[in-house]
Amino acid sequence: MSESPRTSTLPCHVRLRLTDGKEIEGTVWLLADPSRESGFTPLEVILQDSKDFLFVGLDRGGNMLVARRQIRYAEIPADSPGAPVDLPGGASLDVLTLHLDSGEEITGVLRSVAPEGYERMSDVMNAQGPFISLGHGDKLVLVAKTRVVRVSF
Repeated sequence: MSESPRTSTLPCHVRLRLTDGKEIEGTVWLLADPSRESGFTPLEVILQDSKDFLFVGLDRGGNMLVARRQIRYAEIPADSPGAPVDLPGGASLDVLTLHLDSGEEITGVLRSVAPEGYERMSDVMNAQGPFISLGHGDKLVLVAKTRVVRVSF
């Protein structure tokens, strides 16, 4: 049985780092969403889906299903169609270092909007979905909160 991308999708190159230390490079297909400025659902929203597995087309050929709960982080180009379009006013521009359970550290600019009245860093981090979005040079890194041990800022 094979899966093929739907006709109303857009390919998004991604590099996934898994909890077993493996790295996967491939393509995730972004779903069409006319309510978004880009016309497609950002990768961050796709990663937050409640389904157990994520379909990835492999760069070297073939396909793979990846357990979402085993993704430590996902990395895409910042100008990728899978990156969220500009954040609205009130977006945080804090520089953070995320210390992961693997010993890795990722430093970048937090891409989030603080809920009104909840501007402390703990409020912002607790309000995030299952992934924390950091701008890291020319990449966007989506880090699974379950893999973050501590946050420095």
